[in-house]
Amino acid sequence: MSLYVGLMSGTSMDAIDAVLCDIEPNRIDFMGAHSVAIPALLKDKLERACTPDLSVTHYHQLGREYAELCAQAIHQLLKQTRIPVSQVEAVASHGQTLWHAPPKNKGETGFSIQLNDADWLAVKTELPVIFDFRARDLALGGQGAPLVPAFHQFIFGNASTDPIAVLNLGGIANISFLGSSAKQAIGFDTGPANTLLDQWIARHKSERFDHNGVWAQQGALDTALLNALLNDPYFSHPPPKSSGREYFNLTWLEQFIGERYRPVDVQRTLVELTAKSVAQSLNELPETPTKLVVCGGGAFNRFLLERIQHCLSDPIPVVDSSKFGVDPQHVEAMAFAWLGWCFDNKKPANLPSVTGASQLAILGKRVSA
Repeated sequence: MSLYVGLMSGTSMDAIDAVLCDIEPNRIDFMGAHSVAIPALLKDKLERACTPDLSVTHYHQLGREYAELCAQAIHQLLKQTRIPVSQVEAVASHGQTLWHAPPKNKGETGFSIQLNDADWLAVKTELPVIFDFRARDLALGGQGAPLVPAFHQFIFGNASTDPIAVLNLGGIANISFLGSSAKQAIGFDTGPANTLLDQWIARHKSERFDHNGVWAQQGALDTALLNALLNDPYFSHPPPKSSGREYFNLTWLEQFIGERYRPVDVQRTLVELTAKSVAQSLNELPETPTKLVVCGGGAFNRFLLERIQHCLSDPIPVVDSSKFGVDPQHVEAMAFAWLGWCFDNKKPANLPSVTGASQLAILGKRVSA
């Protein structure tokens, strides 16, 4: 066996997902998963850290606190699966993205900040830690994101002889296209998915998320607001492109909202924003996919999936990744376990067709236990 732990905490900052996978060159077997909710106090610190003026002292203190929670998730995962630490090759930790600033124009280089304390995590788990997966792609002029299309190609590429698209509905939505004849996937961030929905309901109802879109369904669609949001230049910008909550946040939203509004109507409109921007993104694909395979936390929001299906110009079936044997909640963490395996096996894991990087690259850095 070649066992790797993958760690992921997304833009929504709701939990740290840990998965254990047995990985070989042509397959990945899911062995178990454990999720640890990010406590409200830590989430508040992380959200406040998503600003350009976080002090170095606070950054390192927060990184250690975050690493402690990651270690807790790993210990509980290995206890649950009854796998001894000695059998695990490494932990692959994406870290918590605080600020993502990809290049705006060709020839430029950007940067991306993932909160992580790999040394602390290695000491606490007695495992090597692989981290900092975006830096090399960014140095090569790429976006550094999204990173999951390469994994989507690995895990879903042989699932169908027809072209399919894989839609990850995390805090930010990204889409991967796996063509019937293309040997390489393409993909990009389509715009906000859960991040604005979660932030808005947290502000107005003190809830972490809108379960199945129940609150949104009580609101009325504000067409004028929707059109204003969709007119943001991000949605018409051609790929490669990537984004995060440093762009799509409540400050961004508030510039489009008038003085008088019903919060529930805004929530309803944000659902439509995600659905419409996803539907529009299919126009960027080289051919129409025969299926839209959905993963990520948004795959559990029935109302959001209904609206995506309704907004598609072609009657494409929308199915979640469990139809292909992979739980929607586990796909991203599994992707990072795979990226860790790629690093150890010296396999390039970025896709220049996705990120715009000048060449293939081995992604990540490694610290020993």
